[in-house]
Amino acid sequence: MPLITSALLTCDASRPAHSVFTCPVAEWGAMVFEPLREKDPREIAGFRLTQRLGQGAMGVVYLGYRSPRPVAIKVIKPTLADQPYFRQRFAQELEAIRRVGGFHTAALVDADPDAEQPWIATEYVHAPSLEGLLNQHGAVSELGAWWLAASLSDALIHIHSVRLLHRDLKPSNVLVTTQGTRVIDFGVCHVGGATGLTSGDTPVGTLVYMAPEQAKDSRKASEAADVYSLGATLVHAATGHPPFYADIPVQRILDVPPDLSGLPESLRELVVTTLSYAPEDRPTAHSVLEAAMDRLLEHAVPVSGPLYPPLPGAFLTDVLQVEGAPPVPPALPEPAPAHPRGGAPGGEPAPATPRAPRANHPGGGPRPLGCQRRLWLAWRHRR
Repeated sequence: MPLITSALLTCDASRPAHSVFTCPVAEWGAMVFEPLREKDPREIAGFRLTQRLGQGAMGVVYLGYRSPRPVAIKVIKPTLADQPYFRQRFAQELEAIRRVGGFHTAALVDADPDAEQPWIATEYVHAPSLEGLLNQHGAVSELGAWWLAASLSDALIHIHSVRLLHRDLKPSNVLVTTQGTRVIDFGVCHVGGATGLTSGDTPVGTLVYMAPEQAKDSRKASEAADVYSLGATLVHAATGHPPFYADIPVQRILDVPPDLSGLPESLRELVVTTLSYAPEDRPTAHSVLEAAMDRLLEHAVPVSGPLYPPLPGAFLTDVLQVEGAPPVPPALPEPAPAHPRGGAPGGEPAPATPRAPRANHPGGGPRPLGCQRRLWLAWRHRR
């Protein structure tokens, strides 16, 4: 069973994957979220839930606020929460995700693995997915593919450095921003050396991007399997189509050549090696990063500074539109107007009490003058 996620924005295969948020998109820059359902919680640990972001095998993901900054909150299904081993692995991997940080991923904000329904909140990254951009505009440019290779291999290096595996790297789990990519949805990651919650013969991940050994036995997933998924993602990005077509695991276990039609020649050697059938024949993420950086520097592509990445203009336009229209925290409900002192319950001021006429002095003369009144009269008399 998949474990925790990073950005927690899992794609829903039953809906068109126009964006990583698994909700309809009216137009780029105007994300449309699904409203909360009747049985959805409205608040979790001080986070005010406002919309649904998606639903997957682990649970439901919500958009929430505890401050003006939005977060993505995944609430685990009760069927998983009832499994003691799941809770143990959940807690272990929360610590691992904390170590990953938020430079290449979505940072962990808060979590409670001991709650009746465990939950995890991460930074909400308001950006389109690579899959959504590919579906909208087709393949990236040749240099854009090399830029993705550099950015994603750098992310894998960082993830692997804290003994984590992703095990489901694919275009829908890559967010594209003007500052680079963010790798999300660690729903199938695990601490290196430990097994997941699935049986060995149950594949964990997405078949068309999955390494053969991982499709055969999920416990065989390794850093080399993540590199394989990186190569498959690059094929999709550079050609507009995935390298394989598979509906059942047996189709991925066989040593079949990938579909590389339309792949730029400069990428072929790198892609072919990353998609090697034997894990030991694949390059490391470090090697992929070195090759990609050499290619970018060879073409004088800026690799630092405020300049935009070398992606097609249509891609950058969509990215800028989305970044320029972040979700706005919902307004707090207006407090009920305070009743005037002595006001009526319905908000209408209470009728004024008639003032009693001044009583005469007990001696029968006019009411005695106050001190200030007497001083004022004395001053007028002197003038």
